[in-house]
Amino acid sequence: MSLPQNHEEQYLMGDRAYREISSRLTGYPLAQQILQEVYDFYGHYLSYIESEDFTSTIFTINLQHEPIALKSAEIQLQLGTDLLAEALAHELLHLRLPMLGFPLAELIQIPFQLDYFAQDFLGMGHWVLNLIQHEINFQSFQTLGFDKNYFLCKLAEPIDYREMLFSRLPQEGYVAEVGFPWWCLEYLKYWMSARHGGSQEYMGYAQDALDWGSQLHPELRHTTAEMHRWFEKGAFKDPHQYPRQINWLLGLMRIPKFTGWVILEFSESKKPMAVRLESIGVRSDGRDRAMSVLPF
Repeated sequence: MSLPQNHEEQYLMGDRAYREISSRLTGYPLAQQILQEVYDFYGHYLSYIESEDFTSTIFTINLQHEPIALKSAEIQLQLGTDLLAEALAHELLHLRLPMLGFPLAELIQIPFQLDYFAQDFLGMGHWVLNLIQHEINFQSFQTLGFDKNYFLCKLAEPIDYREMLFSRLPQEGYVAEVGFPWWCLEYLKYWMSARHGGSQEYMGYAQDALDWGSQLHPELRHTTAEMHRWFEKGAFKDPHQYPRQINWLLGLMRIPKFTGWVILEFSESKKPMAVRLESIGVRSDGRDRAMSVLPF
């Protein structure tokens, strides 16, 4: 099936999306099996669009907030690469996580005095979520028959930290409440990329972020060591602990925590339904989700 060139007409939904994605996964039966499971769950909410104009391949789960409802589970595929099947499998594994019981982060509360940086914090929070989901999905990607080196797209080289510290910051100013989590994320994204099949030069980039960031925040070394311990314990891989664990890591990085969570489950009509959770991990209809207290 060829998609029309008009971007407004490129979206495929439901069965049409399923068939187009399946054709891109020819030769990878295990990935097609994951696709079947994803389609069986999301049904007509599954949405697909592809274009050479996209700069990356992404997934998005769109929610209606009032009243809470699922709007779509979407994959946007960047054409023009040799790794289309790998990119699709990567995003399908993201879409599968809510099917396995992992809640979706819906709301984040920004302190009033930092409201000007709300978009920065929101972006950081979603970066962290994406990296954690990569840790959960990495082994599954390989089980599907794909090379671990193709799990991630190539990350851009970091900015010149030296130039930023000695030229830009003295001129533009520095807000430590935003700067510290930024350094944490710079370290985390390169360290995780090296951990997930990326080039070992990423480990050098992570070390650079740690070395330069520690000049402004000496406590950064302790924080990154705590991050390592958190990942090694792996309690976030339990869907019931996931929200609490995510928020513990965000707190460590001084990123505002998510205060609203949503799970997707089948309704009586066998359609995916969005259900809000309270911040303590109890469903808003009163049913306990049996979320354990963090061991930290």
